[in-house]
Amino acid sequence: MTRIALALGAAVLLLLLTGMPASVVRAAEPERQHDSSQPPADLTETLRLDVASMTPRIVTTRSRTLAIKVTLTNISERPVDNLRARLHLGSKQTNRGTLTQALTAGAPMDYQLTPFKDVGSRLVPQQQLTFTLKVNLRGGDGGFVFPESGVYPLLINVNGRPEAGLEARLAASHLLLPVLSVPGTNSGEQFSGGPATSILWPIASTPRVVEDRLRDGLVLADDTLAEEMRPGGRLDALVRAAESVRDDDQLFSSLCFAIDPELIATASAMTRGYRVRSGPGTTEGSGSADAEAWLADLRTLVAGGCVVPMPYARADISLLAGSSPDLATLAASRESVINDVLGVKPQDGALAIESELSTQALDAVGEAGKSLLIGAMGGRQAAQPITVTTDESEHTVVPSNELVTLALRPGIARNDTTANATVAADEPAIATQNGLATIAFRARDGGNTPLLIAPPREWSAPHDELIWLLRGIGDLADDGMLVPVKAGALFSANVDGTTRPAQQGSLDPRGSREVTADIAGIEATVEDVMSAMTEATTMQVDPADLLLPVREGLLRATSHALPDQAAVARAAVADADNQLTELLGEVSITEPDRTISLASGSSPIPVSIRNDLPVDIIVRVTLSSTSGLRPDDISDQKLAPESSVNLRVPAEAMRAGRFTVDVSLSTPGGTPLGRPTRFQLASTEYGVVTVIVTAVAGGALLLLAGRRIHRRLRSNGAERG
Repeated sequence: MTRIALALGAAVLLLLLTGMPASVVRAAEPERQHDSSQPPADLTETLRLDVASMTPRIVTTRSRTLAIKVTLTNISERPVDNLRARLHLGSKQTNRGTLTQALTAGAPMDYQLTPFKDVGSRLVPQQQLTFTLKVNLRGGDGGFVFPESGVYPLLINVNGRPEAGLEARLAASHLLLPVLSVPGTNSGEQFSGGPATSILWPIASTPRVVEDRLRDGLVLADDTLAEEMRPGGRLDALVRAAESVRDDDQLFSSLCFAIDPELIATASAMTRGYRVRSGPGTTEGSGSADAEAWLADLRTLVAGGCVVPMPYARADISLLAGSSPDLATLAASRESVINDVLGVKPQDGALAIESELSTQALDAVGEAGKSLLIGAMGGRQAAQPITVTTDESEHTVVPSNELVTLALRPGIARNDTTANATVAADEPAIATQNGLATIAFRARDGGNTPLLIAPPREWSAPHDELIWLLRGIGDLADDGMLVPVKAGALFSANVDGTTRPAQQGSLDPRGSREVTADIAGIEATVEDVMSAMTEATTMQVDPADLLLPVREGLLRATSHALPDQAAVARAAVADADNQLTELLGEVSITEPDRTISLASGSSPIPVSIRNDLPVDIIVRVTLSSTSGLRPDDISDQKLAPESSVNLRVPAEAMRAGRFTVDVSLSTPGGTPLGRPTRFQLASTEYGVVTVIVTAVAGGALLLLAGRRIHRRLRSNGAERG
């Protein structure tokens, strides 16, 4: 009896602490032993779970039933039996730490559980099945009870038994469920004010340019950009979704467009025709009209609005600043592309960053005239401007909310605790669910400090989801949970008095760091070549513009769009290096079509040099050391654009016969130009030294002959005497 009484007491205490109805506990307990949260390694690629729909996505007092439609696919090579599914509800989130766990599929999920539902007896490889899980949001038998409004983690859990295996959790999806008011109650929370909120809307993509020579046109790695710009594509969705909320003046004015100048430059070049790499060659690109239409829509969207440039190609400025500070400055100073193509002037002195900048990086962007940095700042909840200082510069930083960015980023689920775990951002049908829930959490529990929402730069949510998120933010504003404000006003708010020194070194350890030395070497070559070039009055081409595509290629190699992809970064560096090599090959030596005969021992060697570049360039001619030929020095030569020059390089033949000599070109700084050319020479004349040697030898021969005659005459005279 004592044991029974103790057990009953423990059960009552558990109910009082959790606030759950006994029906939920009774439904959950018998099933717990079959729900493994540590699946064997061989089960981690068994089932794929896709959420097809979810209703409602925001819980209010009017909500009654939560219905989630799910599709399961067997992605393994063996059948799966005894498929069962249920929903888990975690406890209300109260702080940033637990919310971060929930966003990455690491939060405890046994606060409330529904009974398992049989959803299929057998699923063979590549087969799919669809089912719907429902739960009463007002309690009752197997329903969920919400003690209060807030944000709750939700788990879709699927168990099964693979052939020749044990039953285990084989797939799961982790979501956040915002509860704005408790279902079935008459009282809803009243909000007033809320945080001033702005949205940094990204217009960016992964760089795909492999060659962009000044005169020979654009070459892309593939035609993905055209697909993204077409109706229904990722970039098209970002533009159309933002345009769709123009009718809400307050919400639309809170948008500030963070634009990658590299994307705009590439799209503009695509409108003039481009080619796509295909094996060893190239094919004609198909997206010129799509690029033109997309740019037209983007011009309409951003006209008169807030625009902030990203670093060119989303380059890692901290990574570059340590070894190539001029490149880091270049990355931060390409906003003129936006003005030239879109006809809108970006905000003065502003730069949208996506990682904290080192001391050297801050000084580099300072050289580019950037003093207002918008975006990532590491650990800051509020968009309250702070001051970051170095010995040479001072910057105002407006941090974005990193939890909202995390909530909208796919592929962040921890798979160490759940097999095939996904988060909302992985599910196209509900891709922005966790993002809006996190915004609601911040609006409720973050006080009135400003909120800057910055989706990930590579955001790929579907068009309908983008609109749902924007409309959801508008609904939160209507409920008084937040106040959309013009982004410019948020950026120009007074600094909160916080000042701190910048961090040392690059703060983003990634695979592209391996190519830093190669980038620095190519940049040094570019600087040397540029110093040898000058603008020609006839062509009016700036040498900096001629070499700019090479430098931009180096920026692409450090793009934040290439995290942990060292091979891709190395390929981007190789593309830039090849482009530079081809450009330097435009200055060349014309190979003679015959053996050159030297008329005398001191005859000059005729050398024809061709400059096919549209700029003047100073070159140095060098002859290799060859036995029997002594070349004299020749002064550096200035070549006009698209012209040939015939030089006569002085040299002295040391002997008669045939010679081979390699003639090469370089800049005065030593950078090779073109390829060395081998000349075949033939000399029938003696040089001065040869004549002297011959004369001396002849004189010696005469002396020896005379001496011999003299001795013979003396010998003959003695015999006669």
